[in-house]
Amino acid sequence: MKLKILKDKYAVVKLPTNYVVSDSVLKLDFFNLVRTSDELSLIIKENITFNYKEFNYEDNWKIFRFVDILNFNLKGILDGVINPLSNNDISIFSFSTYNTDYVMFESYDENKVVNILNKNNYEFV
Repeated sequence: MKLKILKDKYAVVKLPTNYVVSDSVLKLDFFNLVRTSDELSLIIKENITFNYKEFNYEDNWKIFRFVDILNFNLKGILDGVINPLSNNDISIFSFSTYNTDYVMFESYDENKVVNILNKNNYEFV
């Protein structure tokens, strides 16, 4: 299965639940926003003008995604990458869109992630 590492570094930001997300964030080419009754979380590129550091955040993350569109009937797709990474002490954070899954990992682990997943028959493109 083919994977692609996105080129930028990313931050996971915890916003106040009543925070009004600005149009400038909503117009970004890549972001992930999840609101529940308990929290509002945002994943964005580190190098944008939004000052995420005024909130609780974790930065210095990289992301890879599955290249192909993943059918909802597929099973174990995330397990296939998460298990080998967790077995090698790599922290991950995952999220999904309608088409595919994304996996975040700390940027200093990038070479390790690539090597582990290559050994598990994943190809980075």
